[in-house]
Amino acid sequence: MTRPLIQKKHIVLTALFTIYMSEYMLTLILMDKSTYGFEAVGAALHYFKMPALAAGFLLFPLSRRLENSIKTGRICYIFSNILYIAGMLVIMDLFFKASFSVKTASLLITLLALGFLGGAVYYYVAVGFMGHPFLGRLMGIGGACSFLIQMTVQYLIPANGTFIILLLIGFAFTAYVSFDAGKKYEWMFDESLEYASKGDISLPGTGKIVLGVAAMMLFYLIYAKTDTILISMNFAGDMAIYGWPRLGGAVGYLLAGFLSDLGKRKWLMVCAFCMTVLCISIPFMINEGFTYAAYFLYYVLVVCRIVYMNMFFWILAPMTSRPELWAGMSRTLSCVLEVIHPLFSGISVLSTLVFETVFLAAALFCIAFGGYLPGFGPMVSGQSSDSDTEPDPQSGKTSSVSAEDYLKKFAENSGLTPRETEFLEALIMTDTDVEGIARSFGLTARTVHRHISNIYEKTGTDSRYALMRCFYQSREEALSNDGEQVIQKA
Repeated sequence: MTRPLIQKKHIVLTALFTIYMSEYMLTLILMDKSTYGFEAVGAALHYFKMPALAAGFLLFPLSRRLENSIKTGRICYIFSNILYIAGMLVIMDLFFKASFSVKTASLLITLLALGFLGGAVYYYVAVGFMGHPFLGRLMGIGGACSFLIQMTVQYLIPANGTFIILLLIGFAFTAYVSFDAGKKYEWMFDESLEYASKGDISLPGTGKIVLGVAAMMLFYLIYAKTDTILISMNFAGDMAIYGWPRLGGAVGYLLAGFLSDLGKRKWLMVCAFCMTVLCISIPFMINEGFTYAAYFLYYVLVVCRIVYMNMFFWILAPMTSRPELWAGMSRTLSCVLEVIHPLFSGISVLSTLVFETVFLAAALFCIAFGGYLPGFGPMVSGQSSDSDTEPDPQSGKTSSVSAEDYLKKFAENSGLTPRETEFLEALIMTDTDVEGIARSFGLTARTVHRHISNIYEKTGTDSRYALMRCFYQSREEALSNDGEQVIQKA
């Protein structure tokens, strides 16, 4: 019996992402609001707090590289959450009025801890949803819920008290996945599994990755002018950017989440390109006086861009040697690029249009020659289960397929990665025990056990015997079905 497509771990990860994004947005909003009425100070803090967040995102992969153990990973995750909560309580002046130096130190610690937590959550999502067809949809729903939570906290009920409750819920959830009895969530803190053996053709090449990252960065730069306009209007008091038009972000999460899952993720870059083209019209809408409509549309589009950027790196991360680094690269890059936004403040709308047109052309070149457009080469995809290869209905050769030949097709149907397919072959075609398999692959027995556990999960089995029975039954059914097709065609 196969297991359900959406399992408990997927629900837990969606909830974890929702809580984190709610805390992320409310934290930045609270920091921005503390400088309202001071345009220069407010804008400077808005842009230059981003490098601290980027540093926090990079601290997570650094911590795993320095000490990659389950116990240390749990401690770091819990401790960073404690630092984040403590820093927020100081910033909110909840228990005492902090001095400027104390509040500044708390601000830095809070941003570093928030970034560290983000790096962890992004990594857990990338690895936990590897190859899952509903990654975009579930993250879209989670992101939309985070926007609704943020708006509720801001406008419907006392903000400080509700934010503290949210912080406590986030800490409780962190403690749950960190110290849950049993081993259900040990994979979050254990070493990452190999997607494929080194040199495997299924791994994306350096040129493909570079072109994909370049396209995403160009998309981000095109949004810079609009972002600069809205931020300046906000801190000057001309418009509250955290008002009701922000609900467009919830719409953007749902829209981009569902669109990104279409067509086996082949249209991810195309959707990102189309949304970026629409963003060019927003400064003109503002000049014509359609301010709030432009702001609502901007939030729809900018969140779509965030989702597509996240999805690109979440799909890519498990196929790299450092998934914990690449999983959070979308937020790291966007935080760093945020610093250059003020450079666009003195550029006229017409000049901006020229720059954006050039950036769009360059981005189109990158996604076309990087193989991200259908017809221009294979997509970067972590979904081996979504293979475009279909069985040939014209041939009756399947009836003579050996177990060795059928194994690859069985692996594709089960959604196994290239590396898991290698372990499947060892389990099915040999009687070598786990320790022997580990020695032959040059890996630890614990790593091999995790690969095997993933194979059992994806095939809906719970033992080596059950796996073999499932494999041979599936092969017999395939042989029978192909035989019937040949007879019907004859």
